[in-house]
Amino acid sequence: MLLAAAALMLPACHKKLDYDYSRWYVDPYAAEAGRPISVMSFNLRAAHIDADENRWDNRRPAVKAMLRDKSPVLMGSQECDYLQREHILADDPRYGAIGVGIGGPTEECEEDIIFYIKDSIEVLSSGTFYLTPTPDMPSKMGQTNHYRVCTWARVKLKADGRQLYHFNTHLDTNESIQAPEMEVILSKVIAINTDNLPVFLTADWNCEENSTIFSGIKGGGFKSARHEAAVGDSYKTFNGFGKYGAQTLDHCWYKGFEGVNRFATIRDKYAGVPYISDHYPIEIVLKF
Repeated sequence: MLLAAAALMLPACHKKLDYDYSRWYVDPYAAEAGRPISVMSFNLRAAHIDADENRWDNRRPAVKAMLRDKSPVLMGSQECDYLQREHILADDPRYGAIGVGIGGPTEECEEDIIFYIKDSIEVLSSGTFYLTPTPDMPSKMGQTNHYRVCTWARVKLKADGRQLYHFNTHLDTNESIQAPEMEVILSKVIAINTDNLPVFLTADWNCEENSTIFSGIKGGGFKSARHEAAVGDSYKTFNGFGKYGAQTLDHCWYKGFEGVNRFATIRDKYAGVPYISDHYPIEIVLKF
């Protein structure tokens, strides 16, 4: 009788155990669609500038170690001269490079290079334009002695075929021409990214993120990776080798991604070198 009574109670007991098995199920395609990518912006400090303890020969092992540690799929570099480009490619053969010398292939020629991991990235198209009213021909603003360019690339992730644009640049130190330079960049981004693919911009902008020069890009729907990151920091990115006042000059703007998982100012010490550059690299993990 006791067994019979227990048997009669079983349906009621079973009904209470109403498990939701969906929490143990993971859609592999959904996971793939949300896979983030790690990218970076890094002002290398051109090799020909310093002859003291901060010279490139001393910092080169630290850059090599940093890239091995962080392994960004895409890295927008500024002040990367021809010698540094060749050294980085030799030190880490995983990487290829996109970009041209502003004034020709000499060791002193700055290049706004985009480095990419060849096993992960297929370059579909790329180019360089000048931050002037005549962007498609070598030119510079009258108020500066420097050529300023923007290097861009349309790339495909080999793992799943997703495509995106990366724009990388270096604004002038003359604040009076930064706004016109930004207007050129925004107009070219719109003209080049006609498919409205996810896009991000890296640079040494030579100004803080609250500058009014960014009003146009904000109005165009771009967001700050630093401000939108789920996990991030607000460290100063320009360190001046510890000799000059720190500033936050390196930023990443993005559009068309779901969000930013992480933003990090890389202040780690590598290869026993106090400063990897006069700028800290910034690392951004973008989520599709």
